[in-house]
Amino acid sequence: MSLSRREFVRTLGIGGAGTLSMAAIIGRGREALAWGPDPLDAMAQAADQQIVISSNENPRGPGQAALDAISGRTNHRVGRYGRDVARTELPEAIARVLGKGTKSENILLSTGSGGILTAAVRAYCSPSKRLVNGAPSYGSPTAAAQEIGADARLVPVDDDLRLDLDAMAEAASGAGLVFLCNPNNPTSTVHGLTAVTAFVDRVKSSSPDTAILIDEAYIDYATDPTVGTAIGPALEHSDVFIARTFSKAYGMAGLRLGYAAGQTETLAKLQSAWGLGDVSLLTAAAAVGSLNDPAHMREEREENGRIRDYTISAFKEMGYEAAGSQTNFLFVNIGRPARDFREACAARGVRVGRDFPPMEKTHARISIGTMEEMQRAVEVFREVLGAATMSSAAR
Repeated sequence: MSLSRREFVRTLGIGGAGTLSMAAIIGRGREALAWGPDPLDAMAQAADQQIVISSNENPRGPGQAALDAISGRTNHRVGRYGRDVARTELPEAIARVLGKGTKSENILLSTGSGGILTAAVRAYCSPSKRLVNGAPSYGSPTAAAQEIGADARLVPVDDDLRLDLDAMAEAASGAGLVFLCNPNNPTSTVHGLTAVTAFVDRVKSSSPDTAILIDEAYIDYATDPTVGTAIGPALEHSDVFIARTFSKAYGMAGLRLGYAAGQTETLAKLQSAWGLGDVSLLTAAAAVGSLNDPAHMREEREENGRIRDYTISAFKEMGYEAAGSQTNFLFVNIGRPARDFREACAARGVRVGRDFPPMEKTHARISIGTMEEMQRAVEVFREVLGAATMSSAAR
């Protein structure tokens, strides 16, 4: 029997141990919990009726095919390991979607893509082999490098808030690992496949022993036709690989699933460097269902783009510019500290993103929620930014 999303939320239980609700699958606020100064306080606040647009989750959750796949597995069989789904069906489905000759053995699963990023740093970096990352960009690899005593070379983004590929290629000489977040979090900008391929070729030519991780967590949201997955370069070069997640466009942040794709020898290094966990039966089934429903992803991309355009236009009307987003979030030049903006919004029931050095004094990251959420949030933004502007004029 096929369940609607509403019926799914109301009826799905697992072994009497609790309810796997849509809220649990979406996992909103999870990123904020990982980076916030007080996780317990953040968890309590995220549980209330605030608008949570701080962690880049998909507020609509997974598609109907994923829900049907989960509901079809919620029976006595969950008491068995069900490894075939995760070990065979899911890698085959991912390989089929990536194309370019990708095979199931070119896929390495993880309980969330965060483990892939940590494994990459531990596999390739050391006190004598630095990490190269953008600034600002996703900070998890930098934190992982610091934990093992490896230096991190942070390369500022360019004037268009895109990763500076030329400067990163120069910094890559002799490095252990280059982390290329494309599209980039938090700036929301992206490089096309041609530019990424040229970057990989340049780095591997000038510094053959340097590994490259291309994080494509948000690539499913990109509407720029020049953007494409770097699976081709990953299969061509050793120690080059992509990382993807089902936490964003696929709406499964609470189910924890990510993967790396590249040559088998490269994946073996990652697997031996860090524990990546075992993907659950229900998570794997939901992922296979999602991958077999490409129409839903097209619809999700279009809906996100519609709401994104609305939010960008609203900020423009207020006199604030956002970077050219190819993601499900915006990086807006609000002209004041992100902390002040964040706290004022939170007091009015809207939670936006954390600080992103070195631009935390001027820019704020805002995730894209539902249209209703963003319409309500925009009114709060107008109030907060308007009040701040009037206060500044008074001085």
